[in-house]
Amino acid sequence: MFKTSKDFEYDEPTQLTYEEYKLSPNDIITFYLYTNDGFMIIDLQSLGTNNRSSNVNSRVQVKYLIEEDGFVKLPTLRRVKLEGMTIYEAEDFLEKEYSREYIDPFVILRVLNRRAIVSTGAGGKSAVVQLENANVRLIEALALAGGIVDRGKAKEIKVIRTNGDSLQVFKFDLSKIEGIEAADMIIQSNDIIYVEPSPQIASEVLNDLVPILTLFTSMVAAYALVVAISQ
Repeated sequence: MFKTSKDFEYDEPTQLTYEEYKLSPNDIITFYLYTNDGFMIIDLQSLGTNNRSSNVNSRVQVKYLIEEDGFVKLPTLRRVKLEGMTIYEAEDFLEKEYSREYIDPFVILRVLNRRAIVSTGAGGKSAVVQLENANVRLIEALALAGGIVDRGKAKEIKVIRTNGDSLQVFKFDLSKIEGIEAADMIIQSNDIIYVEPSPQIASEVLNDLVPILTLFTSMVAAYALVVAISQ
């Protein structure tokens, strides 16, 4: 899987943060809207637990899907396009949109279904890792998937990322201590982390030979049976 030619030019690793992640179709988001430039957040927290309205975290978390056309249906605003915006850009955009209805709105937005696909070098076996923390790095994503298995080549790890209409491929060598710094890369939603597996030549050859040996053994047994009957 994911083979590259010997002269393939890999992209330089980037250090994009969670806030620089660009929203895309099928992202599930949630957001909180406050008025008075967020004053109510501080105000409610300072009221104490005796006030029922002080429990900000008790409100139900409503989820919204960014559809295939990049639009999402939100309260009051109806359908707005968020595809291609970073978290900060989307928050700023929604604050401006909601300013038509509210005084100095303040928006906090989160992406809930950020995940990456990790192949740890087991030969065809992969895991879907949920990126629950804001800044999950390459090494952490590998650890969440169970780490590099015995067959995995630590010196040949690829991160494949879709960036708009283009495809970026990064390569890392974690077999040396020097590779740790370069591998301190923030994993983005929908990234594919692929650890090149070491070939198991003996077992693969044996698997290919088993059907042939079975057929040959059956033919020999059948021939021996025919000879025995004829005698």
